[in-house]
Amino acid sequence: MQPPAPFPPPDADGKHTAIQAADALLSPWVQQADLSLPAGCCGPSPWQGKLHQLPSHLERPPLPLVLFLHGSSGLNEQTRRYQRWLNEALGVATLAPDSFAIPNRPRYRSPATIAEYETVHRLRQAEIQTALAALPLLEWVDRQRLVLAGSSEGAVAVARWRGDEFLGRIIYSWTCEDNYFVDKADNGFAEDCPILNILSDSDPFFGASSEFNRGLAVLGDSRAALREMANARMVILPNAPHTLYNLPAARTHTRDFLLELLA
Repeated sequence: MQPPAPFPPPDADGKHTAIQAADALLSPWVQQADLSLPAGCCGPSPWQGKLHQLPSHLERPPLPLVLFLHGSSGLNEQTRRYQRWLNEALGVATLAPDSFAIPNRPRYRSPATIAEYETVHRLRQAEIQTALAALPLLEWVDRQRLVLAGSSEGAVAVARWRGDEFLGRIIYSWTCEDNYFVDKADNGFAEDCPILNILSDSDPFFGASSEFNRGLAVLGDSRAALREMANARMVILPNAPHTLYNLPAARTHTRDFLLELLA
């Protein structure tokens, strides 16, 4: 069943209907988003909470923002820990929309049909559109220094996004290739887009030996998708779990990528 969504997903050409900033800011995705700000914004300590709980007065000039799309398990302590680390290590703000804040949001249990997966993928694209539309009303965001990141289901939306609003993208645990989870990869990034793609060599969902990919011609990584991209890096972590963005090695690569991107 299609959920009642506040804004439409992209059309067949990947284009998006214009959204007013005030409407976008009031959407459940954005109001219930997990926001994390570094120390000095709302006092001497870092601030973390829902966007709608943010105090009206901030004591800092506009900050770089990492817009993070969570995986199929939703916002949780892992995502919040990742956000806090970005605050502490890099002094950036992070905003993670809540995909499950939409009433009757569709869900699936793998293996599911391609139609079920794609319904969710279209919704995740609309989350990015909605968050971007709200940014003009968030004066603490430096809109010239935006980064798009996501994990697993959220990373599909990151890879497919066709806009040029972001300085770069971080794709965790998604191989950017045709497999059981998508009708087709349909990557939207430009050839010169800076990308960091971090994968497990034994991913239980998207790896070459995944039970869900059985019988499909997959590589289990993004080497084909990123082959012609001079500014893209693929990192494969040995024996890593599917959710890997808080691993020390993943953090090191993320930190280096963001320091270079936001310099």
